[in-house]
Amino acid sequence: MPGDLTAVALTRVDDPTDAAVDQAVEQVLDLLGDPLRDVGKGDRVVIKPNMFQHKPGFRTSPGLLLAVAKRASARGAEVFVAERTHVLKEILDGSPLHRYAQVVSFDDRPLRIVQIPGATSLRVPVAIPDIVTECDFFIGAPQLRTHSSVVLTNAMKNLVGLLPGFTTRIVHMAGVEESLVDLNLLRPQHLLVCDATTVIEGNYPMAGSSREVGLVSASRNAVAMDTTMAAVAGVRAWELAYLRDAHRRGLGPVDLADIEVRGVTVEEAGFVIDRAPVTLVPPREGIHVHADTACDDCRRWLAAAMSLLRDELLEFPGEMTIVSGPMERLPELRGAVVLVGNALYEHREAGVYLEGCPPRAIQTAGLRYAMGHEVSDPERTQFRVPASTGGSVDALDWPAPEELV
Repeated sequence: MPGDLTAVALTRVDDPTDAAVDQAVEQVLDLLGDPLRDVGKGDRVVIKPNMFQHKPGFRTSPGLLLAVAKRASARGAEVFVAERTHVLKEILDGSPLHRYAQVVSFDDRPLRIVQIPGATSLRVPVAIPDIVTECDFFIGAPQLRTHSSVVLTNAMKNLVGLLPGFTTRIVHMAGVEESLVDLNLLRPQHLLVCDATTVIEGNYPMAGSSREVGLVSASRNAVAMDTTMAAVAGVRAWELAYLRDAHRRGLGPVDLADIEVRGVTVEEAGFVIDRAPVTLVPPREGIHVHADTACDDCRRWLAAAMSLLRDELLEFPGEMTIVSGPMERLPELRGAVVLVGNALYEHREAGVYLEGCPPRAIQTAGLRYAMGHEVSDPERTQFRVPASTGGSVDALDWPAPEELV
């Protein structure tokens, strides 16, 4: 690939109907020179959408999946549309997609234990559904989204959903940025068809809102796709640590000068996506935040959590100390104590401990628990309290997998 232009096709969708989306998919595939020509009769094709949430608009367009599956099936392929959890089955129940593809949950498939060659974070064997490792042609169908920790997500991060059920947690434990690059090493995507008909913006995945943008894009390279769609959304590719890492590992270009954008130009398609908050400011005196040594992802997570819980923190009558980042000695701890991130594992007995780099959105429940609010039994499994205060969660129900974001 060095020295070659990596193409990304862009087109507009003025009408969100299935027919209009189908026409847009046809246009971007034509602009790429028919990338499905490599699919042969009897080949096993897997299409991976972003479809694990029920909330309308917070998922890949079913019409886009229908358009891609129909074209792969026409080549004589055995087509699967697959995602972790059973939510996609519920969303796609009754869809004409079933004429062209089998809709399956990775949670129901046999697992293969694999070692990722060249992994830097996921250096231990991981369990991957069989059809992921054994398919002949793998298609990503992501939805463009902001993200409170990694800024923006699309093609590359969509592969976190290859891990079934609760095992997505391992990505946060090992470090999200490098882990998602590792997953792209494990399962390269032969084709990407990005849904930006509707995007998710704001403080996602803690909150966020959907916005109609009316774009579809396609590429054979995930890094080129994400670099281009970041530029379309007003985000510089070099702001995204996982793209910088992917480029260093030779997975694709992070400079628009090295990408051939076909169809609608970046400037014509461009809009400014509403990002998650990044300013880490306690909402009032008495909320003490010590995060000078925290990594960028954990600092952004904390900023997003402060925004999400602002009203609750203002109403909380006591003091609270929130600590994140490596440190030999903890600062003065006043009031309720919350420790954020893997770097504070050795101090985990000092307060409510949220593991991960960064933690997941659901783990904001730990901050609410520290304020004395009730949390559900599933939420209680997502943080650790000192053993001296009765921190066992053995008898609690775990959250539904679709809640683990």
